[in-house]
Amino acid sequence: MSLVEPADALLAIDIGNTRVGLGIWDGDGLHDCRRVPVDRPGEHRAALEETWRAMNGGRRAVVIGSVNPGWTPGVQELVEEVAGLSALRVRDDLPLPMPVEVENAREVGVDRICSAAAAYERIHGACAVASFGTAITIDCVSEGGHFLGGAILPGFQMSCDALHRGTAQLPRVSAAVPATVFARNTHDAIVNGVVYGVLGALREIVERYATELREWPKLVITGGNAPLVAGLVDYVDAVVPDLCLMGIALAYRSAAGQA
Repeated sequence: MSLVEPADALLAIDIGNTRVGLGIWDGDGLHDCRRVPVDRPGEHRAALEETWRAMNGGRRAVVIGSVNPGWTPGVQELVEEVAGLSALRVRDDLPLPMPVEVENAREVGVDRICSAAAAYERIHGACAVASFGTAITIDCVSEGGHFLGGAILPGFQMSCDALHRGTAQLPRVSAAVPATVFARNTHDAIVNGVVYGVLGALREIVERYATELREWPKLVITGGNAPLVAGLVDYVDAVVPDLCLMGIALAYRSAAGQA
């Protein structure tokens, strides 16, 4: 691991399966967040330059959390060109921001662990952390702040697309708030099945976490479809759109003794 110096301002970068997220962490917390498609490298530079110009503070650093190794080297090169700094990567250059109690920590996506750490920093107790992105992850953190593992499901759109590709006549639809409980056409039947199926899985998994923990964990949700979920259930404690970026910044701050 590299020697980590304290920073006045951090540029946090989250390289996911679908999008690259960027945000600034400083004395005001996380702000100036933006996202660009991961497969449009031409937009990466503009977003990076705009975010870098918005940063204040004398000591700056760049930290990356990535679950997409194919695009990571290109983003790192852009950081060096735009910022004149070498970006540090969570796990490769920086320790994970919380203890991980699983069989093989390297199999767990950095995004899951960073999101869990940011949720724990907010809750200060046992919590479940669900991210609704390309895939859906529902993870659990112990009262003492240890990542205990979790579950992985297909994301909303992935499920919709799989039904379309795997059948002869089912149309391709997009996930949305169900129009009615009793779907009266094929489109609505797919939407209801996918959306209500995910909500049922979320409740079931969190209930099982509660049974093991002997207490009901606070539920924090994030990801592009988090608002959809929050509008349909009454057991979400917090919706935090930029949770993973917060956790990536936390990994740097912890390594630098600033957390």
